[in-house]
Amino acid sequence: MAGATGKSKGIERQAAAPRADRTADAFAMEGALRDAVAERIGENRFGLWFGEGVRLGVVGDGAAVEVVAPNAFFRDRIKTGFAANVAEAVAEVIGRALPVSYQVQDDAHPLPEADAPAEGPDADGRRPRAAGDKAAPASRPTMDQPRPTPAPGAPGSARVLRKLDDFVVGPGSQLGYAAAREMVRSGGRSFNPLFIHGGVGLGKTHMLEGIALGLRQAHPGLNVMHVTAESFTNGFLEAMRTSSLSGFRGRHRNVGAIVVDDVHFLASKRATQEEFLHTFNALAERGAAIILASDQHPRKIAKLTDELATRFLGGMVVKLESPDVETRKAIVRSKGKLRGVDVPEPVVDFIAQNVKSSVRELEGALQSVLAHASLMGRPVGMAVAKTALRETIRCTVQSVALRDVEKAVCQFFQLDADGLKSDSRVRTLAYPRMLAMYLARKHAGASYSEIGRYFGGRNHSTVMSAEKKVVGWLKNDARDPLLPGFDNVIDILADLESNLGAA
Repeated sequence: MAGATGKSKGIERQAAAPRADRTADAFAMEGALRDAVAERIGENRFGLWFGEGVRLGVVGDGAAVEVVAPNAFFRDRIKTGFAANVAEAVAEVIGRALPVSYQVQDDAHPLPEADAPAEGPDADGRRPRAAGDKAAPASRPTMDQPRPTPAPGAPGSARVLRKLDDFVVGPGSQLGYAAAREMVRSGGRSFNPLFIHGGVGLGKTHMLEGIALGLRQAHPGLNVMHVTAESFTNGFLEAMRTSSLSGFRGRHRNVGAIVVDDVHFLASKRATQEEFLHTFNALAERGAAIILASDQHPRKIAKLTDELATRFLGGMVVKLESPDVETRKAIVRSKGKLRGVDVPEPVVDFIAQNVKSSVRELEGALQSVLAHASLMGRPVGMAVAKTALRETIRCTVQSVALRDVEKAVCQFFQLDADGLKSDSRVRTLAYPRMLAMYLARKHAGASYSEIGRYFGGRNHSTVMSAEKKVVGWLKNDARDPLLPGFDNVIDILADLESNLGAA
């Protein structure tokens, strides 16, 4: 029996050896593929889209390559944005072209898993480590590792911070959410800074709180500072007044990560901008993660120095858009569950269909409905919802006036009303004028003749031509900048409609 046992163990070892070899080969192949892709698309984009939870491997006895993403959003963005790069990488590494499929993790072929942590992906997501390679620093664990809760008294523990997992993701926030997750995972090594911008009440502060909390949990011991630009300004002025600049600078420049909300508050404050620039430079040189948020794109923050604007643009810039109706419904359901209330679906639909401009207003509308139900001693239903939101809805559905369109367009393009209504046909005036006419027709309910008279005494055919021109831009999915220094027409209209409260 002993001899038989020894023989069977020998057979098992012989069978295990090829499996181990195949696993090692598979990881070496994946590492080579990842390196080849990274060389083609750059470290920043590679870290964002291929860093966390994305696998590449040969399947079907070497007949094909499979890219496995954690969800459909990542799969679709990788396929549409990087398919050519992946195909080139496959041909280079394998020596011939192979078909490449893109799958979500649950639907994919099983790819080899590491037998020990040393064979798993590096923290930056680049390639599996070979035996003997140095492990990732203990201060930079991956998102999959256990994340301790901050100790009482730690920065940010005075109140309950919102987590990234609580953020309801929709089409308008998918890229921002992905960037936030990658910033937490990499601690700023994939890209730095991360600049998040969007209108009021769209979730920027929620996302910043989630990033700050996520960094503390994912990187124990990392000193994370979370401030507003106003707090930074007030602290700087107080340090100037009390001759304590050294202490102020030490507190802000020696952190492992800094999260700053409402960066647009720095506009027109030249001395504070200069101080923030030096703080930014000091942190960037040390490799500290920098996360910023503003209600505008860096190039659109009035009276922001070029030095700061270019540094803000040096990393990843993402925009949070107004939520669509399905996302608004999901937000109402989520906020209700956080309050321990299962909101009836008709009420969810009613709130989502009538409160459109921001997440903050959605939350306020739900709170109003719940408060009315509690005070009236009635269940949360349509009758209570209609009563609670009667005034909110009445104000929301008020027609947009022509002067509102004029004001929004002039503010966005930094024009005066006389220029917008003038006879000038230069692009910097003619294009904004066309957009104003299009928006007036769409949202103000005015006739072509009324719009023409308002915008410089033009006839109805001019307005019809302008509307046709803008519709053509939209049908062509124009992604090139409409005017130097501005976004494409699709993003411009989204911003203008958000400012009009018509999104």
